[in-house]
Amino acid sequence: MKSNVIKLATSRRPKSYTTPEALIEEVRRGIFGDKFGYKDIADRCKVSTTTIHNLASGKTRWPRPTTLFPLLQTLGLELRIVKKDPK
Repeated sequence: MKSNVIKLATSRRPKSYTTPEALIEEVRRGIFGDKFGYKDIADRCKVSTTTIHNLASGKTRWPRPTTLFPLLQTLGLELRIVKKDPK
């Protein structure tokens, strides 16, 4: 059975995640590690500060794509979804 892999590329080596939960946890780490505050991140993503806070705190478990993709871009992350090579 083939499984899909979610790859998140940064300036470092790309990381692979096999679950959406792991991807969202990486986004949370990106929010906490960003040199700007929640308000700055929210302004750059064009979402509310509450949205960023809820995502970072885990209150929001599954952000909408319209929130996730601008957030990834703001944090300097790139999302690639690829099929895992069969072995």
